[in-house]
Amino acid sequence: LLLMVAQVVTTFVMGADAFAEGWREGREAGAASTWGALLGIIAGLVVLIAAIVSFVCFLRFILNVNSNEVFVWDNVSLLRLTGIGLLVVILIVSGGEFIEGRDFSSVLDKYIDMLIFSVFNLIVAEVFAIGLKLKQEQDLTI
Repeated sequence: LLLMVAQVVTTFVMGADAFAEGWREGREAGAASTWGALLGIIAGLVVLIAAIVSFVCFLRFILNVNSNEVFVWDNVSLLRLTGIGLLVVILIVSGGEFIEGRDFSSVLDKYIDMLIFSVFNLIVAEVFAIGLKLKQEQDLTI
């Protein structure tokens, strides 16, 4: 769990540096078009919201586990939200990289760790869900 927290924190720290760099480049280059700038702002807000939701859900999951609430349905939804939020961030940010003309291998190298963490969260959420369904069936068995 500590490694997962460290991964999320480093992802946000690296994202902050990339955001600051993009902000400087955008200020120096000027806006190419009003619609392009508006689309960039909307995409940035969606990424920011998805990242915050993902981070908060993951922290809530960690707090639930620390308070001995491991196999509960709330953790399944928290892990799913964490994974989906990170996937949204990856899709939008990598889409922006492709629009800027970056090649697939450089984008993959840059975001593969986030992709693995996101897929891992989704897999763990499904494992928890299957375990909870099996537990419910066992509880109903006489």
